[in-house]
Amino acid sequence: MSYKIVETFYTIQGEGRYAGTAAYFIRFYKCNLKCDFGNGFVCDDEAHTDKSLVKTLSTEELVELVHNSGTRHVVLTGGEVSLVDVTPLISALRLSLNVTVQVETNGYSIDNIRNADYITYSPKTAFDDKAPKLQAGFHELKLLAGVNNPVDVEAWAAVGNKYVQPIGNEHSWDMDNVAYCVEFVRANPGWKLSLQTHKAMGVR
Repeated sequence: MSYKIVETFYTIQGEGRYAGTAAYFIRFYKCNLKCDFGNGFVCDDEAHTDKSLVKTLSTEELVELVHNSGTRHVVLTGGEVSLVDVTPLISALRLSLNVTVQVETNGYSIDNIRNADYITYSPKTAFDDKAPKLQAGFHELKLLAGVNNPVDVEAWAAVGNKYVQPIGNEHSWDMDNVAYCVEFVRANPGWKLSLQTHKAMGVR
């Protein structure tokens, strides 16, 4: 199979459980949502809409890129990964290279990513009324929140592994939202704080 890919890069995962882990990112083209985060940042950047950035890469080419990086951890992200069936790519990466495959999704289709080692579900229902809701099958919840987007604690009470992440700007933190999330976790210790630490490190 072949996939429409915007970019690939080797970096440090900055978020969630695997924060601090060396990771090879594969960013897929296109998203089914357009999220206005209420702080002047609207997530509808070129990586989602500019077809001139797209390269069509086969499963074999992507496996080779990952192999050449030497990584043990791969992140499939977007855009929205689950708009297409990536189960063949995940299988090839795991079988050929024995790497851990993490998928970051807004919940569009669990069937298209079901064999990933680790699924990070980041729902966007607060920012786009067309956003889907993933009912089951994910490993961690990563909820974007801030002063103007408080967390509905009861809605996620049944989820065990959950992170709250401050809504930021494209390349920087919003410190008011960081403060909100810090206080939220202190008041709700069943949650953990996820910071986009790659922004502090100055890496992708």
